[in-house]
Amino acid sequence: MHQQRLPPPPPTQSKKRARLSTKQRRIRELEKDAARRNFNGNGMNDSLPPLPVTQDSGNDHAEEDDAGFDTLFGHPYGALPYGNIHFASPPSFSDVSVAADGQPSSLSSSWHPDKVRHDGLGPNLRQLNDEQLITILSFVDGPTLASGICCASKFLYVAGHHEELWRDLVLRRWGEVGFTVRDPHDTEEDDSGTLGRGATGCWKDIYAWNHHPSDNTKTIIQRHSPISIQGIYSDTFFRSWLCRSFALQPSWLSTHTVSSIPHSEMTTERFYKEYEETNTPVLIKGASKTWPAVQQWTRDYLLSVASEKRFRATSGAAPLPAQFTLADYLNYCDSSTEEAPLYLFDRTFATKCPQLLYDFDKSLKSTCGWWDGETAEFGHDLFGVLGEGGRPDYQWLIVGPKRSGSCFHIDPNCTHAWNAPIIGRKRWIFYPPGVTPPGVFPSPNGDDVCMPISIGEWFLTFWDQHVERRKDPDVRRRPLECTACPGDVLFVPHGWWHMVMNIGDDDIVGGVAGGDERGVSVALTRNYVSGSNLSDVLRFLDSRVNQISGCRDRGEAIQPDDLGREFRKALSEVKRCTSESLGGEKKDDNGEEDKGRWTDLLERAERKAKEGWGCDAWVDLPSTCPGSGNADKGNCGDPSEEKDEPKDGTKSSILARAKQSSSSTNGCGASAIPASSGSFSFSFL
Repeated sequence: MHQQRLPPPPPTQSKKRARLSTKQRRIRELEKDAARRNFNGNGMNDSLPPLPVTQDSGNDHAEEDDAGFDTLFGHPYGALPYGNIHFASPPSFSDVSVAADGQPSSLSSSWHPDKVRHDGLGPNLRQLNDEQLITILSFVDGPTLASGICCASKFLYVAGHHEELWRDLVLRRWGEVGFTVRDPHDTEEDDSGTLGRGATGCWKDIYAWNHHPSDNTKTIIQRHSPISIQGIYSDTFFRSWLCRSFALQPSWLSTHTVSSIPHSEMTTERFYKEYEETNTPVLIKGASKTWPAVQQWTRDYLLSVASEKRFRATSGAAPLPAQFTLADYLNYCDSSTEEAPLYLFDRTFATKCPQLLYDFDKSLKSTCGWWDGETAEFGHDLFGVLGEGGRPDYQWLIVGPKRSGSCFHIDPNCTHAWNAPIIGRKRWIFYPPGVTPPGVFPSPNGDDVCMPISIGEWFLTFWDQHVERRKDPDVRRRPLECTACPGDVLFVPHGWWHMVMNIGDDDIVGGVAGGDERGVSVALTRNYVSGSNLSDVLRFLDSRVNQISGCRDRGEAIQPDDLGREFRKALSEVKRCTSESLGGEKKDDNGEEDKGRWTDLLERAERKAKEGWGCDAWVDLPSTCPGSGNADKGNCGDPSEEKDEPKDGTKSSILARAKQSSSSTNGCGASAIPASSGSFSFSFL
């Protein structure tokens, strides 16, 4: 008996909902994929710095900023922020293959919005986020990366040309011995029109040049020319480009709130009483304009006296330091395309090239008597009593490309500093002691600090918060800003947070950001101890042994555990010798032995050090009291206060503090936590 097939029952409401949700599944899968890839900063990440806009926050004449940012979507390999994937459109009908029956093939139905990545990595690698992928590629050698990985797919082509990969390959292979960087503007061609060995413009070119060291001029190394790939959506790739390619907004350079005093009006007594004693920054205009360094140092002059000398350069983002000849480093500055470029910060320049020291040291003493250790009335450069070999590092030659500089930090060992730009200008932002800059998360004991790893990321992410800080009702907590030019000398008091960005003389042309990107900044700086900060230095040497810097990697230097004791001993001995040289046991009006001015200075500083910090930058935590025998672990308070500290460490954990702030956003809608943070000691970068 034939049984008639009944028609299917009408769909229930639940089945209707199931069919309707089919259209949303792809979106949900996309969101899940973004969430998985978001773990290390990729995907839909709120920590990606906001894209620059023409309306310049903090600028009263924003409508005049016609230039704005002209590098918004200029990534050399075509990468876009991951959120742009939602605007990805499926292939047009003409691009869809048609089956024999006239229907679209199954290939078109499997179209994926992130197709370049999805197909280019395959079923296994595409499970990784882009940060993890870059980590894996960092274990690949240069030839394999260039001829294997980069040729495997479009997405791996972009990933394999991540600039930091090639930087790390160069530094690990040649960082200690040095490497050659050719002039990126050398465009000589051979008979075939192909660029010769002189061409370079990125770390891959630097690797290729040094990988083929033959002097055979017929060897052809073609300059790398990036290919823009459509369909690359990655916050990881775009973020580094965004943070290194920004143009300066005029308002970033327009505010000047640091006291500015003409050199002719500054005296030793005024400097000490109004600025050193009060721990206040001051820009002394024209203080170094007669120095031979300011008058003579040009690119050609520096190369003539130090072309083949090797100098040390570092970066907070680089795994290793690098040794450069000055000629190679200047070429590197011209071709740098990194978010956090290597910064030449050399402490031994005076030994390597005495002429550089001669060009400013004598003039410093004659033009800035308050920084002359031999004649200053209030005590200056007191670490000098330990001798050149025994003292912590104190003077540096600083060279870097435009847009390089130092992220927020506090100078080492509680020292004051002066900084003199020689070539190019420097933009400074200060935050008073005890006032943490936006985007900076120090640990309670000061050992570590979490913050953006590059200057560009800080400006793009936290500038609006900084503008709000300028309006703090308490004037003492407001940030200070200035631009120091060649011929000026800036006093940097101890305990102040400060950021420095190198800007060329041509960065603002007619009030509009722009100018030649080829440029270099050169400056000199010294850190010192004087009577005004001696008490804090002594307290620091006793209670912050783990944070003492500038001596650990030098065998002849006095090591941190002994530095406080030896410093006190040397100060006392120097003063006793001075007293004896004046005629034996010199007596005062009461007939008692005169211990000498420096000994009195030490005794006064010891009394102040026992009373507490003179600067709000440091706050003692339980059991860090000088003399407690348990330095670097707590505070000069009641030991019972430790019981109130949570056992899980959430109060003292820097990462916990950062996570607690992750829900707050800045004025640009970005997370208050930097997308890529690092851990640094309070010292020069």
